[in-house]
Amino acid sequence: MSGIEEIIGRVRRELDGELRERVRRELALRPRDWLVDQLLGQALGDAASPVPTPRSPAARAGEPGLDVAALAELVERFRSFTRERLEAEGHLIGPPAKGGELIGPDRRSPTGAELLHEAKDLLHALLFGAAEDGVYLNRVARELLTVTVPREKAHSIAFALRAATEAGANGTWRDPAGPAAPAHNQRAPNTLFEVAYGEVTEELVGHGIAACLKVINNLEINEPVLYARTESVAEIDTGPE
Repeated sequence: MSGIEEIIGRVRRELDGELRERVRRELALRPRDWLVDQLLGQALGDAASPVPTPRSPAARAGEPGLDVAALAELVERFRSFTRERLEAEGHLIGPPAKGGELIGPDRRSPTGAELLHEAKDLLHALLFGAAEDGVYLNRVARELLTVTVPREKAHSIAFALRAATEAGANGTWRDPAGPAAPAHNQRAPNTLFEVAYGEVTEELVGHGIAACLKVINNLEINEPVLYARTESVAEIDTGPE
């Protein structure tokens, strides 16, 4: 081994030791659940993406159930969270440019993480919540929500689809490449989610869904525009008068 190679090898070993120690210190500061999720992601890839456990609005300490009046207030509140406001108030910390990679937990402050969880909780409640969940909405019409998400970011809202499947609701996904495309074709650019939900007379559920998706996009999905639309399916049969 030449003198130069020996010097390079020694410096590399020294730096490796320093790097290991610095990474260890950083990881020691992270929550255990986050570390487990990261390890699963490294080992299993997208198949290991964590599925958030939705909390009903009534499960939040000291808060009443979700009715039309409460929903109207939440819609206005969530609509106010622009990307600029989230950064200015410290909910987002140096996030990547829109259209880039997902915003990871290290780019969200504790308040940003809580707001993201709250938006996902509310989205789940609006899609599937009933009175036993603390959701008191008189749903009078059937609507279909369609959301288009880049495939590599789809797990950010896949919890809604999985929850629909587990609950027996009309939640499906389809590959935009067409029915002949393989379900796990990683080259397909987008995934389309379709979920049926009940709407109220004031049409606030649709507005709430849009507001939730806006917050989720700004705090995690990170697309310039998150494409979502709703359309009427049919009136809900409430039985004989």
